Amino acid sequence: MNIVGLFRRAIWLVKVTPEPVGRGIFRAIGTVVGWSNMSGSVQVRKNYQRVTPLRSGLAQRRRSAKALRSYMDYYYEAFRLPALSIDSIVARVRLHNGDKLVEHLSQGKSASGSLLHMGNWDMAGAWATKELAPTFSIAEKLEPPELADLFLDFRRRLGLTIYQTGGVGAISALTRDMRAGNAFVPLLCDRDLSASGVEVTLAGHRARVAVGAALLAQRTGEPMFPVTIINERIDDDERARRAGTRHGIVCVIGDPIYADVPPEAEADEREADIIRMNQEWLDQIEPLLHDHLTDWHMLQKVFVEDLDPDRLARARRATPKEEI
Repeated sequence: MNIVGLFRRAIWLVKVTPEPVGRGIFRAIGTVVGWSNMSGSVQVRKNYQRVTPLRSGLAQRRRSAKALRSYMDYYYEAFRLPALSIDSIVARVRLHNGDKLVEHLSQGKSASGSLLHMGNWDMAGAWATKELAPTFSIAEKLEPPELADLFLDFRRRLGLTIYQTGGVGAISALTRDMRAGNAFVPLLCDRDLSASGVEVTLAGHRARVAVGAALLAQRTGEPMFPVTIINERIDDDERARRAGTRHGIVCVIGDPIYADVPPEAEADEREADIIRMNQEWLDQIEPLLHDHLTDWHMLQKVFVEDLDPDRLARARRATPKEEI
């Protein structure tokens, strides 16, 4: 079975099984994969060791199993999203420390958001476009194209406006969207998909991150908000009834980060400012990452020590591009 067929079967399984059964199946798969030596599981252990080291190999495998269960929760919940009512989606999401973001967007202004691959960002996006402002983002252009189309259609059905990496002018389009009026643009920035990212420090280690959210803030003069999505159990009975589950997420909003230089500044000034903004973002969210590490679904290489030296050398010679 090809990857597209596999995902279609997974979506079918989510639709036809009760939540405890479907979630249990997904979690069992995550547990097996997390204990294994599959490349993604090995890499997640390496990433976690750089953030919060564990001495025992058994403890590291136990942690990666928990992480992959969390990751499969993401897939289960994401596939279920199109079938949920708006009230159910709203009840599954809780906003923490979001007053500044809500106030800014309520004035008809725009903002970008810088995210890690944590929790369920698709659910957060579906919630945001209903509760905060029209929500725009960028999605990785997956292979084969049929898989990319499947995820693109799914996210657009949630009410999101999505551009793809590799497309023409994604950042320019998002810049126009933000300047045109009320828009929230959360972007996953902890992977440098374009090879035009910048190096910053995370948990004492050098890492490459994407520049999109900071670049949008620099080009529009609007703030970039750190957004960290954490899984939580819904203890409130009324909220759980409306959600239809005890599984929810918290969107923790950091303090707004503004550009210090205008878009007309020299390239080296703009790059230095983008590095500064991204470092401020990571400094704000690092304590949350330590406390909720297994909600970080990072099965790819992000730390400089893991990157291919030739690719790294090419990336270091590049400067942040105007497009992603």
